[in-house]
Amino acid sequence: MKKISISLIFMSFCFAIGQKKYPTTDFRNPLDIPIILAGTFGELRTNHFHSGIDIKTQAVKGKKVHTAMQGYVSRIKISHWGYGKALYVTHPNGFTTVYGHLQRFSDKIEKYVKEKQYQKQSFEIQLFPKNVVLPVAKDEIIAYSGNTGGSTAPHLHFEIRDTKTAKVINPLLFGYKVKDNISPLFKGLKATPFGKQSAINKIPVAQDISIKKINSNTYAVDQIMAIGKIGLAIGVYDLLNNAANKNGIYSIEMQINDTLVYHHNLETFAFDETKYINLLIDYPYYANKRKKYQKTYIEKANRLSIYKKAIDKGYITVTENDNFMIKIIAKDIAGNTTTLKIPIKGNKTINPIIKKNTKTPYFIDTQKYTVFKSGLSEIRFPKNTFYQNTYINYKCSNLKITVHKPVLPVNKKYTLTYFTDSLSTNQKKYAYLARKSKNGKYYNYINTSKKENKLYASTKYLGDFRVKFDSIAPKIYKPNFYNGQNISKNKTLSIRIVDGLTGIKSYYATIDKKWILMEYNPKKKKLTYNLNDLKATRKKHNFELKVADLLGNTKTFKANFIK
Repeated sequence: MKKISISLIFMSFCFAIGQKKYPTTDFRNPLDIPIILAGTFGELRTNHFHSGIDIKTQAVKGKKVHTAMQGYVSRIKISHWGYGKALYVTHPNGFTTVYGHLQRFSDKIEKYVKEKQYQKQSFEIQLFPKNVVLPVAKDEIIAYSGNTGGSTAPHLHFEIRDTKTAKVINPLLFGYKVKDNISPLFKGLKATPFGKQSAINKIPVAQDISIKKINSNTYAVDQIMAIGKIGLAIGVYDLLNNAANKNGIYSIEMQINDTLVYHHNLETFAFDETKYINLLIDYPYYANKRKKYQKTYIEKANRLSIYKKAIDKGYITVTENDNFMIKIIAKDIAGNTTTLKIPIKGNKTINPIIKKNTKTPYFIDTQKYTVFKSGLSEIRFPKNTFYQNTYINYKCSNLKITVHKPVLPVNKKYTLTYFTDSLSTNQKKYAYLARKSKNGKYYNYINTSKKENKLYASTKYLGDFRVKFDSIAPKIYKPNFYNGQNISKNKTLSIRIVDGLTGIKSYYATIDKKWILMEYNPKKKKLTYNLNDLKATRKKHNFELKVADLLGNTKTFKANFIK
């Protein structure tokens, strides 16, 4: 094994003592209940790290949300997915707090937002108020917790960002107390050899290594025989008191004979680097087994800033006479620690195996713009679409296109084209591109453009695609009133909309030919209008709703009511 550089150890020490400290008394709990987490900062999510903490709201909506400190509302965003209804508050101490998945805003913010929505005639909106428009005091109620956007259960998503850089920072570094005396849990180890002269347990292929639990904070494996350059990846998660959620780990270290050779932690990161999560995890392993194992080595294309130390990029070189102990140490932010002990012994024996030929006619050099054609389709890969040179599988037959298997991480979008010369005029009108779902049961619409004799789409996904057709208009159903009904006692007017193929693109609702603000909940497929926005006249009002899907098919619903 290579000797560890003294200079690198010194640099790591200097970095540690120079780490930024955060104020621990400035911010209050945004809720009036103890903080119990459903999700931690930096958790491994699909294609990104979790950028905040998810605070449980006792499984209900409507909890008062307070601003963590005085400041001003600097951004408001309302979307059908993502954070749903979200507020951003900028504070005088250099930080911005973010509150997501809100049910509604406070009255003064709600009034401001509604005026802008009516001006723009849009429920989805993004606003950047000036600092004098919506000032807020510490402890002020700014919203009520909810389940809007991409949330799957009621909770408050809470972030802290550096105002100047927009980097997100772990909120638990700001003095928030979360009960946690449970050590992280290891669930697996994978060892991978790199190069023709490398092997794990005499075999030149990656292997799952069985782990065993010794006690509450110690795991171990049987001695591994190895030779050459190898890398390790671990499956690990954390638990907190009073919650069953499997949470992310704050810190992972690797030691060789008690000397630190690798360390990363989730203190902070920038949004433009979060996609490199697919190089932190063993992506093919995740794609095949749905298990996210974190590497303790850094691939060449990885641009994450979370690494605090990585001698030889975390790769381990084993020689014939080596005999040493590796320890992988997982820590949560409360300081609870669990260690996985991995004894390594050098053994030069390599039992050859017959490797499957992975070469195809479709080779991608990451430094070249690459175009391939098959049947009636074409794929165009810009430079650096993939993180490393690779062969892919590609085939087009009839209306189906296969672009490899979804086992490779993709760095940027490529263009998929299908030439429609063989389609009828009517088919061309309703044609679109769709991608096969993970469970293989459905084909989901991808944003498709049309030009002359082709369909094309930009996508970051690999897998099976198909040309599909949609000539069916959306469905409008289940209004909460009947035609001609007096709804003076109703608080809301609601109606459901759904499109079974491509999905809803837009909706436009009017009463007496004037646009009205209808809130769309895509999870419930429901549009809702607050009848307090309509003056009571005891006269008949005409309601009209027009809904369009992503292929331009439209449906109109008309009815009248009395209020």
